This record gives sequence, C-alpha cells and structure tokens, in this order.
Amino acid sequence: MKTKPTETKFECAFGRVRQLFSRVAWLGAVILICSSASAQNLFVSGKNLPTNEGPGDGYGAIFRFTWDGGQSVFASGLYKPGNLTLDSAGNLFFMDYVILEGGASGNAAVFKITPNRTLTIFAFGLSYSSNLAVDKAGKLFVADYDSGIIYQYKPNGLRANFASGLYHPSGMAFDSAGNLWVADNSIGNIYQGSIYEYKPNGKRVTFAALDPSDRPAGLAFDSMGNLYMADLGGKIYKYDLSAVLSPHGRTTFGSVPKSAQSLTFDGAGNLFVADAGDASGKGNAVYKFTLKGKRSTFASGQASSETFSHIALQPMPVCCQ
Repeated sequence: MKTKPTETKFECAFGRVRQLFSRVAWLGAVILICSSASAQNLFVSGKNLPTNEGPGDGYGAIFRFTWDGGQSVFASGLYKPGNLTLDSAGNLFFMDYVILEGGASGNAAVFKITPNRTLTIFAFGLSYSSNLAVDKAGKLFVADYDSGIIYQYKPNGLRANFASGLYHPSGMAFDSAGNLWVADNSIGNIYQGSIYEYKPNGKRVTFAALDPSDRPAGLAFDSMGNLYMADLGGKIYKYDLSAVLSPHGRTTFGSVPKSAQSLTFDGAGNLFVADAGDASGKGNAVYKFTLKGKRSTFASGQASSETFSHIALQPMPVCCQ
C-alpha cells in the first residue's frame, strides 16, 4: 500500500517548518549550507523538548547555526531525525521513523527532501541506525546496521546490493577518488571490528583493524585525504593515509567530554563534532576543532530542553570552493 506523502512547507529564512500532517508525520535532517567559503551554516538534528516536560520522542527538531554561532529552530514537529547526507544536487536524505496516527512510531525509513522542498519517503525496510552516504554520481549508499548489508540506490530509487558480510556498519564516507570507507562495529561478536575500503566495483580491502574498545560512530575525510573516526567513547581518531605513524597510521586527534556521535568538515578545514552527551542527554554539545586540534564549544545543548545528535555538511558549490 502506498502512503501519500505529507505535504511540508518550509520557510527559507530563519523559521520553522510548517507541516501539514495527513496520516504520517516526518522528520528532519542536518546540513551545512554555504553562501561563501567563510559563511557556512550548520544544521544539527536533535530534539526541542517543551519546558517542564520529560524527554520523549516526537519532539525532533533541526537547529540552524550561522558561522558565528547564531542559533534558530529551522524545523520542528519532527520525530527522531538521525543519520543524514546530501547529494550534489541539494537533495537531503536522512533516517527517521514514520509517525502513525496517535503518535506511535512505525518503521524506519530513508526520507528525501528535494531543493524545491518536496518531501517523500525514499526507501523502506531499513534499521533506524543505518548510515547514509552519497557518491559523486548521486547514488545513495545505505549501510543497514542490523543486516550488515550496504545497499546502493540510484536516483530513481532502484536498489541493488553493493556489499554484505558486515556486522554493524557504523560510519561511511567517500574519499576524493570515489572509494567508499566503512567502519564496521563488531560489538557483541567475537570478531574484531575493522575499517574497510570499497572500490567503486565493490572490491573490499581491509584498511585497519579496530581496537576491541572502539565504538565507531562516524567517518569523515579532510581536504588532505586524512580519515577521521568519531568514537562513542568520546575520542576522535585520525588516520594518516600517506604515512605509517603506528601499525595502521592512527593517532588521537582530539576528544569530546561525553560521546562523539558524528563529525563533518567545513570549507576552511575546521572539524565539527556532535557530542551526544550521556544516557540522559546531559552534556550534549557541538564542538569545533581547528586544523591543529584546538577545541572550542560551538553550541551547547541542554538535557531539559535542547539536545543535539547528528551534523552533516552540504557539498560546497563551485563558487564557494
């Protein structure tokens, strides 16, 4: 049975998304949009809980931050926006739950918002913790956390299996050559986790074995081709692909106080990391790291009202590069 998409109207300036709900409600995403290389806007997914009301799903929101830290609510009335990514055409993809009548959550799905603000469900039948990445050709890759399968979706929605045999893929990123890098979390299994490199033809190469204590949550490349991994234990690891600094070229680039949930680079080379906080959400924040690893607090969330979870960055247009 097909579900009629919910019509969603957006305000282009600082403002809230006005949603017209039919039988399904939708969630939001996280982006970084630039008008110039020095003025990128950071979008962060999370929750915007009413004052004096306890935590709970159904208050998903997108917060918009200007380059100087100015904050506004960009979208509200969402459910639980999660992993997200954008293609070069400006289409936004993200994971969330379908909200059923009465407020209950249904199955997880990939949602798509086009540049003209049309919102649809792009793919069903996936686990909520699935990771997303888009290649240069506009194909969407979805690493299903539960099944360990990486699916490839063409822009028309046609799906194919790209890779399988993973345990819990927990982070994906494309390098400048179009190779897909995946962090596989083996937690709960007897085998050690690894970071794999997949060639465009699907051939897999093991890049590095993860430490038993590692809990990967996200991957990102800097402009020099170095790979960074966010760990739920709070550390950000850097892999130098051009030199062997340790058995697999890994050093600790920095850390956040609680739990590194996701990470992304801006056009100036600054690294932004979302700290999900502790189990109750306390201590969540977005941190900014300079090229030399100096950390500063970019935005602070509050467990009683605002919480942050995921961040992502829209590819810069040619004018901004």
